[in-house]
Amino acid sequence: PPLPRSLLSSGINAEYGGENEGVEAKADAHVCVISHIAQPNIFIMDHLLDLHPIKALDGQLVHELLQIFVSGDLSDYLEFYAANSDFVEHLSVSHEQNQRKLRLLTLASISETEQDIEFSKLADKLNLQMEEIEPFIIEAIGSGLVKGKINEPEGRLTVSTSIHRSFGKTQWGEIKDRLELWQKNLLVVRESLSKGHAFALPIGS
Repeated sequence: PPLPRSLLSSGINAEYGGENEGVEAKADAHVCVISHIAQPNIFIMDHLLDLHPIKALDGQLVHELLQIFVSGDLSDYLEFYAANSDFVEHLSVSHEQNQRKLRLLTLASISETEQDIEFSKLADKLNLQMEEIEPFIIEAIGSGLVKGKINEPEGRLTVSTSIHRSFGKTQWGEIKDRLELWQKNLLVVRESLSKGHAFALPIGS
């Protein structure tokens, strides 16, 4: 969703006085967080944590909820809801919508580290019945969070790619390694072409 106008400003810190924790800043930050959570097709929200007005919400329930959507899983949310159901029920996004998004985000997190995921594990982690798993996977693939194939006879999902919920040093390192591999491959191609030889790219290209 579009950020509140004041948060979109390139001079956001100047507008709110850097670490300013004024009422207007917090109000805009609250709206910004909830609007992102409420949008069904917005899944990456880690950038919000860097905004000063949202940092000013640290210690409040809305900030804790945002952190769950940034890096937590469904079990974290259900624990939060059990302790703060009144807070969630008064938001402009429903408990059911939150569960849907956290299920998708939980699958994305699992898919970052596992290529073959048993349906039984998904049923446990996502709090779903076994008959609900395949429709859920189809929804997840349609959302663009993961790509993969359903192996119905073996009851598992084989993941080919998945999104990163946050982009930090690990992800930059992966890009660096990939670029270095591409650079080596290009040098092999260039050298082989200059000699008029056939070539084969190294494994991992």
